[in-house]
Amino acid sequence: MSLKAINPTLTRNGMRAIFDASDAGLHAKITHLAFGASRYTPTGNENSLKSEKARIELIGSRYLDDFQMEITAKIDGDAGFTLAELGVILEDGTLLAVWSDPNTPLAQYTPGVPIAFSFVLALAALPQDVIQVSGDVDLQLFFGEEFAQLATAITANMLAQAKADVRADELAKLQSHQQETLDQIQAGTLPITAA
Repeated sequence: MSLKAINPTLTRNGMRAIFDASDAGLHAKITHLAFGASRYTPTGNENSLKSEKARIELIGSRYLDDFQMEITAKIDGDAGFTLAELGVILEDGTLLAVWSDPNTPLAQYTPGVPIAFSFVLALAALPQDVIQVSGDVDLQLFFGEEFAQLATAITANMLAQAKADVRADELAKLQSHQQETLDQIQAGTLPITAA
C-alpha cells in the first residue's frame, strides 16, 4: 500500500541502542513494525507507541543505498483499528523510530482484509552498516495463496463466460433455424413430408 510519505522520528533510546551496538562492534537488528491508533506529533522521547494495536514481524526488507532501507510487513489480524501511529522495533524490543500525525492516519485496517505495508526508512543520522533487518520474503511468494485464489476465480469466470458464449451461439442457431422455418411456412414453401 502506498498512502503518503512518512518520515519516522528516531527515538533517543533507539539511537542509544544503535550507538551501543556500534561501539561493541555489533549490529542492531530491526525485526518488527508496531501499529497503533493514537494521533500525535512524535518528539523522539517515546519508549513505546501510545496505543499499540499490532506488532508484526517484518516479511521483507532491502537496502536501497547505504543509508536507506525499504521495510515491508503484512497486517492481518482479528481486530480492526485506525493505523495512526507506526513504530520501528529492534530485536530487543527497543523502539527505534516512531511516526504519527495528529491530523491524518495512515489507513483503516479491517479484519479479513490483509494490508501489505511498505515504506523507506532513512538512516542518515546513524553509523553506516550498524543496522540489519530481518525478513527477506518475496511478496509475490508471500501472497501466493491470495494470487492463486485470484487466478482460480479469474479462470472460473473465463470458463463460465466461454460456456455462456457457446450456449448463446447454440441459441442463435436455433432461433435462426426457427425463423427460417417460420418464413417458409408463411411463404408456403415449406416441404411437407408424409409420415
